[in-house]
Amino acid sequence: MKKNVIIYGASSLISLELIKLLNQDISKFFLFCRDKNKIENFLLDNNFEKEKFSIFEVDILDIKKNLELINQMKNIDGVIWVAGFSGNTDEELKSMELAKKNIKINFLNPMLIINKTLTKMTLSTESFLVIVTSVAALRGRGKNLIYGSAKSALLTYLSGLRQKYNQRLTVLSVIPGYIRTKNFKIKAPNFLICEPSHLARKIVKAIKYKHEIIYSSFVWKIIMMVIKFIPEKIFKKFNF
Repeated sequence: MKKNVIIYGASSLISLELIKLLNQDISKFFLFCRDKNKIENFLLDNNFEKEKFSIFEVDILDIKKNLELINQMKNIDGVIWVAGFSGNTDEELKSMELAKKNIKINFLNPMLIINKTLTKMTLSTESFLVIVTSVAALRGRGKNLIYGSAKSALLTYLSGLRQKYNQRLTVLSVIPGYIRTKNFKIKAPNFLICEPSHLARKIVKAIKYKHEIIYSSFVWKIIMMVIKFIPEKIFKKFNF
């Protein structure tokens, strides 16, 4: 069955890989992004039908504009949310505005936009909501204090949606570790780093089989299971 799908953060590498994989099954893509030219060039390079794509260049922080655009849509079958912002904890502890920006991008505005989108969706067993979060949401860390807190709130929100719309909507929480992007600078073993194409394939498979929670790799799933059960008195002494 052909579907109408919204993708937020559509110019990210993960989103572009998802478009390649989902193209045959989607009748219309609504792409929200910060870089319209990047997507247009991508569509041209891959010989995609332009008629299938509506592109909106809009900042996630502009909540009024986002809600206005969503309000104009109808018969949405799926939403994929890849947008996010890591921020800087030290700066956010000093600046209320920077802290608010992080929370808005990683929790508040996604929640408000998804709430609105749900009113435009044709809820059924084939409908889906896919949100890419982060392992940072699973345990508080000083190095990503505000980011992790916002992502944790987002995970809790998704859990609530899963209960509220049980049997009428597949809610998939994607919990990745490190993802290799153009700006990736962290030094880590290759087995901890996920390629965007690999994660995109996992997401498509999870949508097909109506999974609810996936990690970027089994290794990260095990790591986070261990970290979650470390006593707070011990965990607070770690510096990673």
